[in-house]
Amino acid sequence: MLTKIIYVVIDTVAIVDIIIIINALHGVGAAYAKWLKRTLVAAIVAIIANILIASSFNAFGAEIAYCVYFASIDWILYFLAGFCLLYTGHDKVLKRVSLPVAVMMAADSFLIFFNPLFKWHFTIYENTATPGVVFYQTAFDQLYYLHLTIDYTVLVVALLFIILKIIKSYDMYRVKYLIILSVLLLVIAMNLAYITLSLVLDASVIFYAVAGTLIYFCTEIFVPRRLMNISVGRAVDDMCEGLILFDISNNCIYANAFARSRFGVNIETFDLSYEPAASVLAALNEEGSQFGEKPYERVLGSVTEHYSVRYTSLLDKRGRSIGSYFLIQDRTEEVFYLHEIEDARINADKANQSKSTFLANMSHEIRTPLNSVLGMNEMILRSTDDPLLKEYAGSIKTSGEMLLGLINDILDFSKIEAGRMELIETDYDLHHLLNDCYQFFEQPASAKDLYLHINCDRSIPRRFTGDMVHIRQVLTNVISNAVKYTKEGGVTLKISTRQIGTDRTELVAEISDTGDGISEADIPYLFDAFKRINEKENASIQGTGLGLAITHELVTMMHGSIYVDSTPGAGSTFTIMIPQKIADPTPAGELVISKTYDEPSYKESFRAPDARILIVDDVPLNLKVACALLRKTLVQIDTATSGDEAISVCAYRKYDVILLDHRMPKKDGIETFREISEKGLNYRTPVVMLTANALNGVDEEYRRLGFAGYLSKPIDIHALEALLIDLLPKEKVELTAIL
Repeated sequence: MLTKIIYVVIDTVAIVDIIIIINALHGVGAAYAKWLKRTLVAAIVAIIANILIASSFNAFGAEIAYCVYFASIDWILYFLAGFCLLYTGHDKVLKRVSLPVAVMMAADSFLIFFNPLFKWHFTIYENTATPGVVFYQTAFDQLYYLHLTIDYTVLVVALLFIILKIIKSYDMYRVKYLIILSVLLLVIAMNLAYITLSLVLDASVIFYAVAGTLIYFCTEIFVPRRLMNISVGRAVDDMCEGLILFDISNNCIYANAFARSRFGVNIETFDLSYEPAASVLAALNEEGSQFGEKPYERVLGSVTEHYSVRYTSLLDKRGRSIGSYFLIQDRTEEVFYLHEIEDARINADKANQSKSTFLANMSHEIRTPLNSVLGMNEMILRSTDDPLLKEYAGSIKTSGEMLLGLINDILDFSKIEAGRMELIETDYDLHHLLNDCYQFFEQPASAKDLYLHINCDRSIPRRFTGDMVHIRQVLTNVISNAVKYTKEGGVTLKISTRQIGTDRTELVAEISDTGDGISEADIPYLFDAFKRINEKENASIQGTGLGLAITHELVTMMHGSIYVDSTPGAGSTFTIMIPQKIADPTPAGELVISKTYDEPSYKESFRAPDARILIVDDVPLNLKVACALLRKTLVQIDTATSGDEAISVCAYRKYDVILLDHRMPKKDGIETFREISEKGLNYRTPVVMLTANALNGVDEEYRRLGFAGYLSKPIDIHALEALLIDLLPKEKVELTAIL
C-alpha cells in the first residue's frame, strides 16, 4: 500500500511541475509553444489515468483508467511530433500531415475505449505478488501492437526530421536539436521498458514532467542565452570600434579584436599606463573629470590617425561600479573627408563665383550684337510696306526678343548668385504696371486663342513705393509661364491688398490658368534653377527653366512669399505676396486696359518642282522657317508636328527626302525613324536628322543608326540646299535654277 501512496505522490508532483511549465509557456508566442502545451496537457491526463490505475480497487475501474491512459499516449505522441516538426522548421510538413494523422489517432483512441466490450486491445489480470496489495495489470492482444505501431511510427517520423535538422544545422544550433532528440529517445526507452518488463506500475509517466521541463529549459532558456552570448561575443569582436574592459581593481579582463590589432593590447600586461588609456586619463584629469570622451591622435610614419576615446564606468543592475571600459572609435577617415569636403566647398565657391562672372560677361557680350540685330530689324519694319517682308522681319523681332529674354534671365540669375542684384524703390502707379503686363501678353495669348483677364480691386491705393521693375518682372515671369503652358481657356491675374500697418500693405497677386496643372510630386522642384518639369511633354515650349527660380529669388529679396496651388488637369494658381509702402492711399478705382496689337513672324528659300519632301518638327514656327527657306526652290513640302503624324503620312505617300526633328515629345526622331523603317514605310527614302546637337561625332552616330545625314539648328540654307541636291533624285533637280 505504501508503494501505491508513494507512486501517487510522485505523480502528483509531476502534474504540478507540468502545470508550472504550461503557465511559463503562455508568454511564448511561437507556434511550437502551443503544440508543446497541448503535449503537456495530454501528459497530465496520462498521469491522472496512471494514478487511477494505481489506486483502483476493481478490474473494471482499472480497465477504464487504462483506456484513458493508452488513448492519452496517442495524443501525447501526436502533439509531441507536431512540436518537433514546428521547432525544426518543418511547418509545411506539419500542415500537410496534421489532419490525416489526427483522424488516425482519433480512430485509434475510439477503438481503445471499446476495449471493455470486445477485449481486442488488452485484458486485465490481478498481480498479488506483493502480500496484501492487488495491482491490476494488462495482457496485450494483437490489436494493441497495431496501436503501438501507429504511435511509434508518428514519433519515429518526427525523430527523423530532427535528425535531418541536426545534420543540416550549424554547431551553434545543433545542441538544442540534440537535447530534444535525447529527451524523446528517453521517453521511448521508458515506455518500451514498461511494456517489455511488465512492470507493476508505469514509471515512465513521471518522466513526462521531466521531459517537459527539459524541453522548456532547452528551447526558451539554455539555447537563447547560449546563442545570445555567442552572438554578442562575436559582434563585440567584429565591431569597428575598440573595447577594453577593466574590473573594479583596474585589471584588464577583455579586449576585442580592434583593440588588440590597433593598439597591441595584451590582457595579461595591459594597464592604465598604456596608450591610449594614459593620454585620455591625463586629459580628463586636467579637466577635473573622472570619466568622459576625448580625442586621441597618433602618428604612424607619414599617416596621422584620429580617434575618439570614451572612458566610462561599468555598472551592475543596482548601479554599483563593477569596473570600467574604454570605447575607441576610429575617426581618421571622417577627419580626412571633412578636410576634403571643406576643400571641395572652397573650390565650389570659387567655381561658382567664376561661373557667375562668366555668365554675366557672356550675357553682356551677346546682348551687344543682338541689340544691333533688333535695331536694324526695326529699321526694316519701318521702311517697307511689303507684307511678306514685314512678316519675315516680324518673325526676326519675335525670336530676337525671345533670345534677349533668355539672356536677361541668365544675367539676372548670375547677378542673384553673385549677390549683386539691387532693389531700387520708387513711387509707381499700379494701374500703369498692370497695363504694361496686359499689352505685353495680349498678343501671345490671342495667338493661342486664350483669354487674358486682369481683375484689380477698386479700393487698392493709387500709388505704391517699391521696386516696380522687379515687381513687373515677377508678374511677367509667372504670366509668361501660364500663357506658355495653357492650351485652351486662359489666364487671369487678380490683384488685391492686405493691410499690414498704417502706411504699409501687402500686394497680393493671384495668377490662375486653365492649363494641365502640376503634379504634387513636381511642386517641390518648381523653383529650382534650370529645372523644367515634364520636360519631354513640354519639349516644344521654349525656356531655360530659370524664370520661376529668378521669380522666387526676387520675391524673397523683397521680403515676400510665393506659393502654388495646382490640380493636375484643372490648372494652377500662383499666389505672390509682396510688402509695399503706400505712397498715395487714394483708391485707384476701376482698371482701364488700353489694347494694342503687334504683328506675326519668320524666314527664307531653293528649285525642284516635281520633288516632294516631308519636314517633321513639333514646333510650328520651325516648320514655317523651313518652308520659307525652301519656298523659292519650288519643292513640294508636307509637314508633320509629331512622330505619330509623320508615321501616318508616310503610310500613304512616298517622299523623296524626309527631314526629321530629333527632340520631340512622346516619340522622338530616332523612335519615329525606327518605326517607319520597321513598318517598311517610304522604303529607301533618305531621312535627315534635324538637331541642335552639333558636337563632334554626331554625324557618325546618326549614320550608324541609318540616317542619310544630319543638319544642325539653326538651319543654314546653303547646307540645306547642298544636302537636298545630293539626296533628291537627279532627274527632279534643276541645278541651274538653284538660287
